[in-house]
Amino acid sequence: MYSNIKNVQILVALLKAYNIKYFVLSPGGSDIPIIHSIETDPDFTCYSVVDERSAVYFAIGISQEKNAPVACVCTSGTAVSNYLPGMTEAFYQDVPIIALTADKEPYRLNQLMLQKIDQNSIFTSVTKKSVELPIIRDGKDRWYCERLINEALIELNHHGTGPVHINIPIIEGGGVYDCEVLPKVKKINLAYEAEQESWKPYIDKLSKAKRILVMVGQNINFDSEDIANIEKFASTYNCVISVEHMANLNCKGCVHTYRLTEYNLPGLYPDLIPDLIISLGNNVASYGLKPIIKANVSAYTHWQIDEAGRIRDFSDRLTDLFECTPKAFFKYFAKNAPKAKNDLEYYNLWKVKHDNVIYPDFEFSNFYVAKNIAGIIPENSILHLAILNSTRTMQYFDLAKGVKTYSNIGALGIDGCMSTFMGQAAASPDKLAYLVVGDLSFFYDMNAAGLRSVGNNVRIVLLNNTGGAEFQLLMGNKLQGINQHICAEHHKVAQGWIESLGYDYHAVRSKEDLQKVLPAFAKKSDKPMFIEVFTDMKKDAELTESFYQQNREQFGGFKMKMAGKAKSMLKPEYIQKAKKFLKK
Repeated sequence: MYSNIKNVQILVALLKAYNIKYFVLSPGGSDIPIIHSIETDPDFTCYSVVDERSAVYFAIGISQEKNAPVACVCTSGTAVSNYLPGMTEAFYQDVPIIALTADKEPYRLNQLMLQKIDQNSIFTSVTKKSVELPIIRDGKDRWYCERLINEALIELNHHGTGPVHINIPIIEGGGVYDCEVLPKVKKINLAYEAEQESWKPYIDKLSKAKRILVMVGQNINFDSEDIANIEKFASTYNCVISVEHMANLNCKGCVHTYRLTEYNLPGLYPDLIPDLIISLGNNVASYGLKPIIKANVSAYTHWQIDEAGRIRDFSDRLTDLFECTPKAFFKYFAKNAPKAKNDLEYYNLWKVKHDNVIYPDFEFSNFYVAKNIAGIIPENSILHLAILNSTRTMQYFDLAKGVKTYSNIGALGIDGCMSTFMGQAAASPDKLAYLVVGDLSFFYDMNAAGLRSVGNNVRIVLLNNTGGAEFQLLMGNKLQGINQHICAEHHKVAQGWIESLGYDYHAVRSKEDLQKVLPAFAKKSDKPMFIEVFTDMKKDAELTESFYQQNREQFGGFKMKMAGKAKSMLKPEYIQKAKKFLKK
């Protein structure tokens, strides 16, 4: 019988999934639920070593002789400290030892709780991975627990072998052993580029999938070979390639999904939920895409492409991790693709909706500026979008071929947008370089406008609506007095500072003002150029909300208008789901 403590059950189940067979057990109180769950399982071979100072060394001997990982289990407190010499030896000999250390309730650290010390950092310098499991109260805790254990156990033989540490808090009242069957757990499979022969089963899985969503994040450079292989992949398998401007990919099979996902309508897209996600690259700017997907997490599995072999499970359903470049992944599956053709049903579901987004005749606003700036940026230019509002507005409008787009959405901070852009512009002085930036971001990093390396290729669009319109959009109707501290309302103007630096400065307060300066903004000049656009923070937020509301209504009624067409495109089970939703 296994302990009724959930994190212990998941730990034991994943140890079995990773085929960990050998255990060195040291007696104690905190570790009883772990030890008893292990010692009563016939799949495990257990050895008893009372002295923790000796236990890890003993485990090293077993591991070296059996050529297999070995786990050591000890109680909390100084017992854990006694593992340090052996773990150090294991680290410098590359021996795959798993230190399973029981712990007390984490909230009681430094609160005069007996046998409770800080155990998390003891092995930091002598382990490949060290994790602390959560106390499981809900499904999110369970997912986090599984993910952490997978991360640790993968590292036992990932890019060489070595020790790892898993710290397990044991809550009070854990002395019940009434669990007969361990929970089903998800082992994350690691597929290496060097072992592509083992990838063959994935071809069959791809061929059988009907709704594959390939999510392309930022910071990937695609060459012509990549594009050819991606297009071959898209023409063979039933997929749609989800892109944003920062994906810097525009080829057959791509849909700019951002334009559909930001209206807070996850329940209105049951037909768009994939049965397989393939993700690559870093973050996406969209706040809505992941909630739409996760509206039905049981419907899909998730494969990730990551050259460094990092687990990045944003979907909660990651099952397979391809440690390779996107080039290697798409080249293999394009080259070995079966003689099949994308039936385009899933692609068309996205594309038809994408093509039905309602674009109003924007009044003078940030959206109007974005639309017109997007239209004049020449091919093969550089475009940097500052975070949130600046990134959002530009996503809705197409760019010329070869425009390389950046945004600091890795950590999503306002502090370095200008500086990052200036580095990009300085690195490619022969290209026109455009920055679209909000006022708070600009004034935060305004010194970057005066760097010595600023060239005549620089084009800056400052959207100055006197504060953080983002927060007006999120909470403007809910909080009084929001402007003072949350939106940080101000009355700063960039003109004096910018003109003193030698920029060609233009103030824009109307559509007519913008149209006058746009032609010059798209051409080479003998000075860097700067447009300061003055709009109203509250009106910008209201216009964005109105734009979103139009499309909420559009896609709310979209299913009815397209019902006849949808029947020919959807599986019967999805038609039934859609009908049930519309009745609500």
